[in-house]
Amino acid sequence: MTKFELVKVSELLSKHFKSNVEILEKNAKILTGPGEHYGSIILKLDMVVKINGVQKTLNLVAKQIPVSELLQKAFDVQVTFKKESFAYTVTIPTLIEFQKEFNFPEEKLLTCFPECFGSRFNLHGNDDIVDSNAVLLFENLREQGYNTMDRIVGFDLQGATVVLQDLARFHAVPIALRILRPEVFEEKVMPGLVQHRGPEQLGPEVIDVFHNSIMKAAMQSEELKPYWDRMQKVVDHFAANPYIIRPAPSKHYGTISHCDIWTSNIMVLRDSNGVTTKSKILDFQLTNYSSPIRDLIFFLFTSVQNAILEENIDYFIKIYYASFIDTLKYFKIDMEPYSWDNFNKELNAVAPDEVYHVLIMLKIIYSQRGKVTNTLDHFELTDWTREDLIGDDHREKMKNTVLALASKNWI
Repeated sequence: MTKFELVKVSELLSKHFKSNVEILEKNAKILTGPGEHYGSIILKLDMVVKINGVQKTLNLVAKQIPVSELLQKAFDVQVTFKKESFAYTVTIPTLIEFQKEFNFPEEKLLTCFPECFGSRFNLHGNDDIVDSNAVLLFENLREQGYNTMDRIVGFDLQGATVVLQDLARFHAVPIALRILRPEVFEEKVMPGLVQHRGPEQLGPEVIDVFHNSIMKAAMQSEELKPYWDRMQKVVDHFAANPYIIRPAPSKHYGTISHCDIWTSNIMVLRDSNGVTTKSKILDFQLTNYSSPIRDLIFFLFTSVQNAILEENIDYFIKIYYASFIDTLKYFKIDMEPYSWDNFNKELNAVAPDEVYHVLIMLKIIYSQRGKVTNTLDHFELTDWTREDLIGDDHREKMKNTVLALASKNWI
C-alpha cells in the first residue's frame, strides 16, 4: 500500500493562524477503507505544534486526491478539487458574512460545515495543476463526537430532521445572495459550481454496469413489475444523456446544489441519549448550480431508513420547506416565488429528473460489505463492475425506493 505523505503542512497552518507554526510531532493514519469511499484519500492527522511559542495539539483531517489514475479521472479531480477548495475558502465564509449582515441569530448561521485550516493544489504556489501534493485540511469532527451513519441503515426520524433543516438553510442563503448581491454571487459562488465530467470518462463498460444494475434489481421484484417500463425509460434516457449534466434551474430556485448529499458525506453529533443534535455537511467536489430539490430528493431516497421515509415523507418535505422559508424571510425578499404552492410546483417538476441519480447511486451505497478489498491506490474497474457487489440490501432498497417514488408520481 502506498504511504500517503504530507509535506510542508506548516506553511498551510502558518497562513491559517497568521503566525509561524512549527510542527514538533506529526502522525498520519488513513481513514478511508476499501469500498467505503472513492473520491479522495482521507487521513487522520494528529500533530503537536508550537504557535507563537505556545505548544498545542491539533487534531485534523487531511483530504488528498485519489492515488489511482482511474479514480482521478472518474472524479475529474483537476476540476472538482478546485471546486471544493473554493467552496471552503471563499463561498462558505461569504455566505456566513452575508447572514451576519442581516443579523441572523448565532444558532441559524451556516455552521454545518467543518472548519477549513488550509488548501493548496501543489507545492509550486500556482493554481494550474492539482497534483499528489494537493491537500485540504479540516478540523477532525470525530474528536468532537461526530460520526457518519451506517450507509446501509440510514438516518432515523430525528437525525433526518436535523440534516434537512441544515440543508434547507444551506440552499436558501445563496438564493438570497443571488437576488440581493448578484455580483457577489457571480464572484464568490459560481466559480465553485462549474461543470465537471463524470464516470462516463471510464468508458461504456462501467456506465453500462451501473445502468444495468437498476433494471437487474428491479426485475427481481414482482412488486416492481408495474413500474418496469417506466424505469426502463428513465434508464434509456440517461444512457444517452449523462445525468451529471444538470439542466439549468428555474428562475427563482437556482442555488448551490451539493449533488452528493448522502450518509457518507454527512456527520452528526448525538447526545447521551442517542438523539441527533447537530449535523455537518462534507465534500463539495461535485457541486452544481441547480435546484435545491435535487439534494432534497437525493438525500431522502438514498439516506433515510425505508420504514421512516415511507411513513414520514410529507413530514420531511414540510420540515425542509419550513427551514427554507424561515431562512429566506431574514433577507426581506419577495416571498411569492417561494410560496408553498410554488415550492410544490418546483418539487414535482424537478424530482422526476433526479430519480436516475438516486437509482444509479444505490449500487455504490448499498454494495455488500467486505466485497471490495483493494486499497484506494490499487483501485480496479472491477471494484465497481463485479456482479457479486450487489446483494439483498441493494435489491430491497431498490424495491422500497421505487415504490416510494411511485407513490409521489415521480417515476
